[in-house]
Amino acid sequence: MTELAYMVREDWGQHGTAMVSQSAVIREWLGEAPYLFAVTDVKKFSYDDRSADVEAAEFIAPAAGDRKVFSIRELSRLDREDKVIDHAVVVLHPFEQRELETVRRTVEADSVGKLFVLIWSRHDMVRIWLDALGATNLHTGESVAPADSLMLAAAEMMRNEDYNGLSSSRGKDAVVQLVRAFSAQGYPVEPAPWLRAYFAVGGSFRHAESIEKLVKEMKAGTRHRVKPRYRDNIVEIIREQVIAKR
Repeated sequence: MTELAYMVREDWGQHGTAMVSQSAVIREWLGEAPYLFAVTDVKKFSYDDRSADVEAAEFIAPAAGDRKVFSIRELSRLDREDKVIDHAVVVLHPFEQRELETVRRTVEADSVGKLFVLIWSRHDMVRIWLDALGATNLHTGESVAPADSLMLAAAEMMRNEDYNGLSSSRGKDAVVQLVRAFSAQGYPVEPAPWLRAYFAVGGSFRHAESIEKLVKEMKAGTRHRVKPRYRDNIVEIIREQVIAKR
């Protein structure tokens, strides 16, 4: 199982005062050189334009000879070729859905031993995904608690419907009704807990965006029209099923 860790760029830099010390924390977690950096675009990784990726790489691996840079897209070859990198990989500022899916599938396939992500913003969805998988926030040294077992079971039900998407039809029906049912039982109508549960059961970034949008709209008061999919006591049914599996 891939060991995961991350740090948000703001916590790494702290207005230009902490890059050296925080990079030392990251290096300690990564282990020995060489340091493998996966970036969005190798062609734009130029030491001349002093990009954010270059800056981070230089602080994390001060010696140029210790840095090896490659494209995030290349990670997809590991699973296809049944290969494993038994060395820590640093992913710098991933954001696009395609990049995130590549990273997710790489971790799902256990194609790397350790993976660290430097996150651009604390609001990026990749942070929720990492938290869902128990990643360590190297700034705090802590991990987010696992999702509630009932929410995990409900998220699995959502994932079972995501083959045609979750933004409409049966997928939307499932998301809206389950979130409503759990809300009636005191669970918060908040995107992050539901996204963590969905990612924890193997959900994708593509469909996670639909869940985020729907839950945000529900939180804002939108009443979505959906076709009945579940009984009124669906939460109790899920609870009984979870208990029976223990």
